[in-house]
Amino acid sequence: MKNKLKIGVLGCGHISGDHLLAWQRYADAEVVALCDPQIERARSKAVEFGIAQTFDDPSKMFEQGGLDAVDIITPRQTHAAMIRLAADHGLAALCEKPLCPTHAEAMDLLRSVGDRVRVMVNENWRYRAYFLKIHEWLKTGRLGTVTQARIALWRSNMLPDSDGSIPALRRQPFVAKEERLLIAESLIHELDTMRALFGEMNVVAARLGRNSDRILGEDAAMIMLEADAGHNVIVEGVMTAAGYPFRAPNRLEIAGTRCSVVLDGAVLRLMGAEHEEHVFDEDEVRQGCFDRAIAHFADSLRDGTPFWTSAADQARTLRLVEDAYIMAGAPRRPGIAA
Repeated sequence: MKNKLKIGVLGCGHISGDHLLAWQRYADAEVVALCDPQIERARSKAVEFGIAQTFDDPSKMFEQGGLDAVDIITPRQTHAAMIRLAADHGLAALCEKPLCPTHAEAMDLLRSVGDRVRVMVNENWRYRAYFLKIHEWLKTGRLGTVTQARIALWRSNMLPDSDGSIPALRRQPFVAKEERLLIAESLIHELDTMRALFGEMNVVAARLGRNSDRILGEDAAMIMLEADAGHNVIVEGVMTAAGYPFRAPNRLEIAGTRCSVVLDGAVLRLMGAEHEEHVFDEDEVRQGCFDRAIAHFADSLRDGTPFWTSAADQARTLRLVEDAYIMAGAPRRPGIAA
C-alpha cells in the first residue's frame, strides 16, 4: 500500500477523540468517515477533526466510504457483529478491547472470520512508555531471573463525591448494570500487560468483592497467577480506595535476582546491581499508547507484518479473565461503601 490508508471510525463516544488524535498524528493514513447511531455525535467529531463523511449506519459507511480499514470503538457487546460486517466487506479491523465480552464469543468470532481479514485489538496499555521500558529491561536481562511480580490499580472512582454522585458511573453509566465489572472493564489491561512482560500464565486463585450498592458487578478483585517461566504474578484492583485519585495510575513491582523494578505513578525505578530512574508525564503516556497502537496497526497493514495485539493474542488474555471469574465465584459483600 503506497497511498494513504483510508480509515473509517465506528463509534464517537468518550475515547474516540484519543483515537482520532492518534490517526491525525500518523502521516500515512487518513480518517475519511465517521459512524455513530447518534449522528450528531459523528457530525460534531467530524467538524472537530476535519472529516468529510458521517454516517449512522455501519453498512452504508462500509459501502460508500472508500475504506481500507475500520477502527471499531463501539460497546463491547457489538464488537463481534462489527468485525463480521467488516470482514464481509473485506476490511481490516482495529477493535477496542475486549475483542468480545467472553472468551467463548471470541473463539467463535475467530473461527467465523478466519483469515478473511486481519484483526487487531487496541489493547494499548502494553504500549505505554513505562511498560515498554520495562519490557526492554527484561529482554536485555537487566533484572536477572524474575522471582515475583505484582501490579495494582487502586482508585476511588466508586466512592461518592461531595454531591453524592459516583465518578465511575458519571463517566460510564453502563457499568452500573455490568455483572462483570472490575476485571472485565479494567484489570483486563493489567492481565494483558503482565502477559506482554512475562509470557503466558495460568490463574491459580482469584477473589472478588463488591462494596458499593450502586453496581451489580465487583469493585474489588485479586488474581494470583503462575507464569510459565515459574514465578508468581499478582494482579489486583479496588475502586473504593479513599484518598486515591479517580484515575490513579498503576503501581507495579518486579523482584529480580540482579535488579528489581518499581513503577509508582509516573516514576519508574530500576534498583539493585544498577540504578536508573525515569519520570513520565501521565497525560503523554496515556495519549502515547493510543498513538503507538494505532501506528503499529497501520504499519503492520502496510508492511504485512504481524500484529503484537492480534485478535488471537487477545483471546489468550480473555481466557485469563474467564478463569479468574470461574475461580472467584460470586463477589463477597464485606460492607456497603455507597
